[in-house]
Amino acid sequence: MFKKTLVTFTLAAILPASAIADISRLQNLLAATPEGGWVQANTTTYSSAWATGLSAVPPTPSGPGAVVRAWSSFAWDSTRGDLLLWGGGHANYAGNEMYVWDGGSGAWTRGSLSSRVDANAYVVDNAAPQSSHTYDNNVFLPVNDMFLTFGGAAYTSGGIFSSARGTEGPWLWDPTKADPNKVGGTTGSGYDPASQGGQMWVNRQGQFSSTNATYSDFVNGTTAYRTENGKDVVYLTPNQHSSGFPSLYRYTFGDVRQGGTDKMEKIGVMWNAAASTGAATIDSAHNLYVRSAMGGQYGDFAVWDLSKSNAANPDANREIKVDLKLENGTPFEMNVNYGVEYDPANGKILLWDGASKGKVWSVTPGVDAAGKVLTTWTVTELSITSAAQPSGNFVTGVLGKWKYVSELGAFVALNEYSNTTGDAEVWLYKPFAAAVPEPSVYVMMLAGIGLMGWVARRRRTC
Repeated sequence: MFKKTLVTFTLAAILPASAIADISRLQNLLAATPEGGWVQANTTTYSSAWATGLSAVPPTPSGPGAVVRAWSSFAWDSTRGDLLLWGGGHANYAGNEMYVWDGGSGAWTRGSLSSRVDANAYVVDNAAPQSSHTYDNNVFLPVNDMFLTFGGAAYTSGGIFSSARGTEGPWLWDPTKADPNKVGGTTGSGYDPASQGGQMWVNRQGQFSSTNATYSDFVNGTTAYRTENGKDVVYLTPNQHSSGFPSLYRYTFGDVRQGGTDKMEKIGVMWNAAASTGAATIDSAHNLYVRSAMGGQYGDFAVWDLSKSNAANPDANREIKVDLKLENGTPFEMNVNYGVEYDPANGKILLWDGASKGKVWSVTPGVDAAGKVLTTWTVTELSITSAAQPSGNFVTGVLGKWKYVSELGAFVALNEYSNTTGDAEVWLYKPFAAAVPEPSVYVMMLAGIGLMGWVARRRRTC
């Protein structure tokens, strides 16, 4: 009892109260949901968090709904149990405000007001990023406790983040400074000049060294995160100039708040497959970076073995083109509609089919006994066990709106924005638990172990 009290006290001393995730509400929702089922988790609508009056962004073609609809992704703030949503961009929406879905209450809130843009579509104070399509490029960095975006197709250029100073980014947003009534940049930079600035953004351009890497555009990019040696590390495949042959990079972040520097390395190339818009994940059991490919002759997955990462000679680390097949041998065609995330509890990759409501598919990574990646993997359709499920019908694909949350042992999904309801619903998907052998199988296993032990003892005696 004493130890439990001490640990709670220590955490509270390190983190402010607002930064300790309260996921009990989400856990309760999942406890009442059958395995293989969905449950809606938001209690207010997405549009209820939009700015009004002088602070609202002048209507650009799609409005704030485009932050969800226009080639977008979210990041899961594991420190607070929140969903962080940022996007817009290109010919869709000029606003660069942050939206926060509070997992503790289920309510949509706003993390900042939007910055004003000038006639060149540059942010007026250069203290925050241009709004952008984000594809699968939004990530949370738990070590630095910050949101990261590489962007994609910026407003209105359709290219990399830029300003009058030239190329910018990647950009980090500080959730400890979130304020729905402050602009993300400096005072006076909002659509309402009276709005105070929160100075929430950090531009990392010029703060990284590179090995065989160039900072290029991130249109159609994918990312996957993990902690390595106590540092935030993001693996990414920016699709340079929409070539269809993105290379693999590793981006390691220093201590941002203490002036640390970053490192960007090119560690692999695409040679056999081809890829466009999609999503990616890391198979932690086999140390693989797995991203969706174009399908058909170009492969359904492009897979890199991260143990073979080679910053000195990235051309030597080429991806494996993987084809997906159903259990009956029928080809399974990958496309932009699928979210791609690894479930470490099951050792499977789960695909959310955004074109077909809440349909979920399970992919078994194909790796032989020697650790060699096989070129054909098996896909199984999973039964949906709940009547409730998201509507899907994505216009530009799921992309990065499908995340596995380890502390929940479940997936968080952001549904397509609805003009009718003004909502982008947040849903939880509870995966099937890993298969457990029947009691009779356990008996047979134990009997087998006992027999092996008896044989070993007999051999030693002989």
